[in-house]
Amino acid sequence: MLKPIAAFFERRLRNRILAIFTSYLLAVIPLLAVLFFFFNQTRILFNDLPSVRERLNKVMVSVSDWSDQKFNLEADATASWISDNILAASDFSIGFIRESLESTTGILANMVLIILITYFLLLYRTAFKHFFLAQVNSKGKENVVRLLDKLQDLTKRYMLGQGLVIIILGLLIGTGLWIIGVPYPFFWGFLAGFLEIIPYVGTSIGGILPFLYMLMVADNFWQPLAVVGLYILVQQIEGNFISPNVMGQSIRINPLFVIMGLFVGGIMWGISGMILALPILAISKEIFRSFAVLAPLSYLMEDGLARKKNIFLQQFDRSEHRIFNLFFEEKQH
Repeated sequence: MLKPIAAFFERRLRNRILAIFTSYLLAVIPLLAVLFFFFNQTRILFNDLPSVRERLNKVMVSVSDWSDQKFNLEADATASWISDNILAASDFSIGFIRESLESTTGILANMVLIILITYFLLLYRTAFKHFFLAQVNSKGKENVVRLLDKLQDLTKRYMLGQGLVIIILGLLIGTGLWIIGVPYPFFWGFLAGFLEIIPYVGTSIGGILPFLYMLMVADNFWQPLAVVGLYILVQQIEGNFISPNVMGQSIRINPLFVIMGLFVGGIMWGISGMILALPILAISKEIFRSFAVLAPLSYLMEDGLARKKNIFLQQFDRSEHRIFNLFFEEKQH
């Protein structure tokens, strides 16, 4: 994301280090503004937690009364179970979230490391590029340059597209929550937009959080249900219209590989790995397509695989496309 900005200022300032710091300022100031918005809204939500817990107690009591009448349960036993389990779990969850957000030391340390690593990657980017070019012959250099340009364009398109999707989702969901009457609607809306960068998992969390919040603060049940309906509607619009048109087909990966990428990324790097899973898969798909033996794998990763199932026997049933030939010598008949 920073490379085009740094290159732009480098052409005008004639100094790479100064250009890198200038690009940092342009990137960090909006990021700090976003972080301040979320932390400030989170602080306000935490200040309302005591009243929220009282509301949760009332909701659970009403649910208990309804279940007692419906299933002929003993009121004392039901109330005791709720007190020992659900309310105790809410205390644990609230405390866990509070402690997690207050432990900023690790976050700050990681941010410093990210800034340093990014700085040196920008500073040495030409040397890295020349290193890769030196590993291939003259004919292959053109292909490597073409591949690097394609990857840079893909990454830039992904970052810009993801930012636009976040803004669209934040405005759509925020407006819908405002109509429903949810407190802090655009906080929840843009939180869901940012969480959308983790496919499936982030989207689900972005819808569950305001739903649970409205269960605790609403005086009726139609508002929490309306929140669920809104997220389902927006998710359908995002998946079928917004992302395909904004992000482009080159970044679309079929759900099986996305889920596998989330699983592997989560094991290797936690939340960061889950965020990076989709762009890494998209970049890998473009790299695989540049090599004949790996080209079938790139099509296997594409979205809409069920419609393209015949492409492998029609286009890639040749020796140069067989991955197993890398490990086993193909016998000639």
